[in-house]
Amino acid sequence: MIKGIIFDCDGVLLDSEPLFTKAMDIMVEAYGFDLDLSLLPDANGTTVEYFCRIVLDLYPQIDVPLKKLVKDYYYYSDLLLMSDDLKPMEGIRDFCREQYEKGRQLSVASSSPAYYVRHKLKLFKIEPYFTYIVTADDITHSKPHPEIYQKAIERSGFDQDELIVIEDAPNGIAAAKAAGLYVVGFKGAKIIQDTSRADEEVCRFTDIQILKKGN
Repeated sequence: MIKGIIFDCDGVLLDSEPLFTKAMDIMVEAYGFDLDLSLLPDANGTTVEYFCRIVLDLYPQIDVPLKKLVKDYYYYSDLLLMSDDLKPMEGIRDFCREQYEKGRQLSVASSSPAYYVRHKLKLFKIEPYFTYIVTADDITHSKPHPEIYQKAIERSGFDQDELIVIEDAPNGIAAAKAAGLYVVGFKGAKIIQDTSRADEEVCRFTDIQILKKGN
């Protein structure tokens, strides 16, 4: 029986992935560079520091210390992502309420910082349904390393086979699988990512099959 659901944030609670790319474009342009960021490898689901390391490795002409790049990226990202105009993923409010009323523990495991995740939970009026969050502030290793999901399992108080994860990105799916968790690949965002490694794939939260077994 599934007793808890662990959600990724970006691409699951809200359709925000396109804004992260836009933030990097704006920042690089502000630095005075005209770079083809489409050459960057897939970093969705990773921490900002991990992503910025990739950018500096691929574009050494960006002669900026890592700490400054991370700080600047947070600044430009926040301009786009902390807006109170952002909307929750379609169906997420009803889904969270229904699962909470069924007695399932809800939590978040996100590579974004805690202030960002908490803002979204409050903004979307779903914060009361969530027991805990694990964020970039709590980990040393970024997804696809399993650390964030290992911590989520510990905080849940449940065995890993009593939990499921909802993820939209290959890095997040790899992290959850490495932690021994059942993973639902969510494909309801504008950017459709490769979720083929997930145990099941859905476009709507109400279609998750494992939650229908035994209700």
